[in-house]
Amino acid sequence: MHWTEKYVGMAYNKKTNNCALFAERVQSEVFCREINLPKDASHHYRGQARLIQNHKHEHAIKTDQPFEGDAVLMIGRGNTNHIGVYCVIGGVAHVVHAMEKVGQVCLHRLRDLEKYGLAVEGFYQWK
Repeated sequence: MHWTEKYVGMAYNKKTNNCALFAERVQSEVFCREINLPKDASHHYRGQARLIQNHKHEHAIKTDQPFEGDAVLMIGRGNTNHIGVYCVIGGVAHVVHAMEKVGQVCLHRLRDLEKYGLAVEGFYQWK
């Protein structure tokens, strides 16, 4: 069983299981890393985009060769405003992320993100 299976289908919740909180949970539960990402109380896309742009380098280093558990920053609605966790299943790159639009945690192949209105901004190795 891949570690992502226990999370897929978990309900999205703006206050307790949004994309940032989910990424933090996975880092703690699966990879034994304590990550404390800044939060945007308004839960607005532009606020999230501003937080990501202002703070991403405090928490991670951009990489062209992601590994299991690295952060995947995604562009949606024209801004970098979404985060997920990189994983490889059967030799295929995926991202697991809490997606408001779908209302739950989803597992998507990276090559399929465009179908969901998302694009990869970059991969980031946690500090």
